[in-house]
Amino acid sequence: MRLFVGVDLPGEIKQTLLEFQSELRQLGVNGSWKSVDNLHITLEFLGELENDKISALTETITKVANNVKPFGLTTGGLGAFPSLKRSHTLWTSVSGGLLNLNQLKDTLHDELKDKAFKLEERQFKPHITLASRPKTDNIDLSIVQVKKLGEFMVEELVLFESRVIDGKRVYIDLFRAALET
Repeated sequence: MRLFVGVDLPGEIKQTLLEFQSELRQLGVNGSWKSVDNLHITLEFLGELENDKISALTETITKVANNVKPFGLTTGGLGAFPSLKRSHTLWTSVSGGLLNLNQLKDTLHDELKDKAFKLEERQFKPHITLASRPKTDNIDLSIVQVKKLGEFMVEELVLFESRVIDGKRVYIDLFRAALET
């Protein structure tokens, strides 16, 4: 199973992001657009894991979630990896409660590492992927680079499975753990 832990987004934020994708298309941007069901913030990519790891994984996610209070995030603007001039991924940024988000990510990372999960060590750059392999040549994106898209509360951690079904990448939520209430 190909797994990752992330933050799911409320329906109204997903709808706003879908509208933002449409706006980008109208500006002439082409690419492989993320479906509304696949919009999320990845906290920890775990890769391929056997089913026997799920129990330890859900226990760890629950432990981390139980010790973090819900917090707010804001999303908006447009960015790209590695840059807008040479982009392979278009994304919208996440701001607001970044201290909380980074602490959540770091705690999750440390707890998973303590349980011997193999994890990526690259720097965390919170974002929501909108499209991969975008074509943005000769398009003025300055109008959307600072556009505000919405605010939401992070209230749970989600264990997602990434599958290819009928040639499309689909993210299935396997487990949800509510943050401390």
